[in-house]
Amino acid sequence: MMDSTIDATFRTFAAERRYSPATIERWARLAATDASALLGLVEELRPSENQLRDLWTWMEEIAARDRRTLADVLAAAPIMAARRAASGRNDRLRLLKGALRRERFPQLSAAEDQLATLIRALELPRHVRLITPEYLEGDTLRIEITANSAATLRAAAAALLAAAATPACAQLFAVLAGAE
Repeated sequence: MMDSTIDATFRTFAAERRYSPATIERWARLAATDASALLGLVEELRPSENQLRDLWTWMEEIAARDRRTLADVLAAAPIMAARRAASGRNDRLRLLKGALRRERFPQLSAAEDQLATLIRALELPRHVRLITPEYLEGDTLRIEITANSAATLRAAAAALLAAAATPACAQLFAVLAGAE
């Protein structure tokens, strides 16, 4: 049974933010510990209803997959670090969403981390950027070169040619091919 103070606090917050009846009904079905944890989140970050709905869905998916409660998901170290970051509300919401994404898609996150490590291993100059496909949807890599002279462009091309011959480059494309 949910604590009446927690319920009243959430309902007041929901009314102020003009949350829909569906969101309030979803809230009412929560276990007391989950309701308390979620109330803490909304009081800290004051998300819009759409933001809350997205975060909540992700948290429920993580909880169901890992056989945890919503409160457990919210208490996880990466989630708490995002919530307590020394930054503004919007930045903390972005950090929270990123932390939840990493929890929700651990294999994708590991592949993204591996690609970032491999790209750093190529030791390309800072005016050459390798861009992986968003959410690793695809097996192609985009290259962005910023050059202010023919010499800079030649240096970038030489650095890319040298990088293309390394094992790290071959591994990078192997990870991309397997990430689909």
